[in-house]
Amino acid sequence: MKIKDVKALPLRAPRPEAGRESPDHFLPYWESLSKAGVRSHYVSCFVQITTDEGITGIGECTVREVPEAHAAIIEKLLKPIVRGEDPFSVEVLWERMFAALRTRGHSEGYFVEAISGVDIALWDIMGKATNLPVHKLLGGAHSDKVKAYASSIFFGKPENVAKEARALVANGHDQMKLKIGLGEPDIENVKAIRDAVGYDVDLMVDANSAFNRQSAIRIGRKLERYEVFWFEEPVPPDDIEGYIEVSRALDIPICGSESLFGRYNYRDLISKKAVDFVQPNIARCGGITECRKIAAIAEAFNTPFTPHNGLSGAGCRAATLQFVSTLPRELFLTYEFMYRPTGLGNEILKKPLEKFKNGYLELPKKPGLGIELSDTVISKYLVK
Repeated sequence: MKIKDVKALPLRAPRPEAGRESPDHFLPYWESLSKAGVRSHYVSCFVQITTDEGITGIGECTVREVPEAHAAIIEKLLKPIVRGEDPFSVEVLWERMFAALRTRGHSEGYFVEAISGVDIALWDIMGKATNLPVHKLLGGAHSDKVKAYASSIFFGKPENVAKEARALVANGHDQMKLKIGLGEPDIENVKAIRDAVGYDVDLMVDANSAFNRQSAIRIGRKLERYEVFWFEEPVPPDDIEGYIEVSRALDIPICGSESLFGRYNYRDLISKKAVDFVQPNIARCGGITECRKIAAIAEAFNTPFTPHNGLSGAGCRAATLQFVSTLPRELFLTYEFMYRPTGLGNEILKKPLEKFKNGYLELPKKPGLGIELSDTVISKYLVK
């Protein structure tokens, strides 16, 4: 079997909850975002790789802006590297793609996100060719269901935040995450949730790097009163020393690393004990092939692994479900389940992927990643 063609699909889907003031890009500060509302669109870049035996693999690059950039990298740089090669040679092809620009200073960013999408599509091909789900190729799943938390409750008035938390509990959730980053209003919202659902529910908070070291510690000490399960991305992702300082100052576990790339980033973060829980995004950090190495580093340093999905689409989620099901329970913590429709999740599939019930997601058993894209929806959202 040989790789015949590689196609990139840059996508842009409208965000239902966006308002008239919503920006068409990510704003740099939470204060501005809370006033303007959420951004107006979701974006992603999917990858389709076809073989000379008629098998098509699907992958996804996690994208936040300009999916056309990922498409150009895939079709102009990565496609010539993998075309004509055996799709089962995932390790060889990964290293060839990475080596293409590594010595030129490109070992992160859009380049590695693009590699991630290609790599995930190759694993999908292998699963379909062998008639096995990807978790079987990775060594088998520990369970047929995956622990999951509800992500994320957005900014709002305390009474509205509490109402949403109660609704999540009513729908079977015992873990949930709240967006923070505004200061004192964050504490009011955390208190409102605790008053509404009590302390039997795990409550995570996610700052998306909204604080500096000093303000993160200050807000973290207030969060400690409410037994927060983890404090996510308190400081910017490149401030490893900041993570260390915040982690040492607080009793709350510190979580982060969704914005990092590859084993070398994670080696430094984990070996320096900058976080208590590590949070790779499989469609950003290098795909399934590289995520295996990151998980091995985390396991060697006894650092629990809780993957990031965020606003990623169905390709990222499918790969993540397959991957984390193979991790031992001492390593895997919980899966990020984006319970709101995102336009690029279940919506672009012929059949839904994530099936939630009583705190868990069902593990897909179909060959490969277990998903099929809807050509109609893809055409609708394709960036021309």
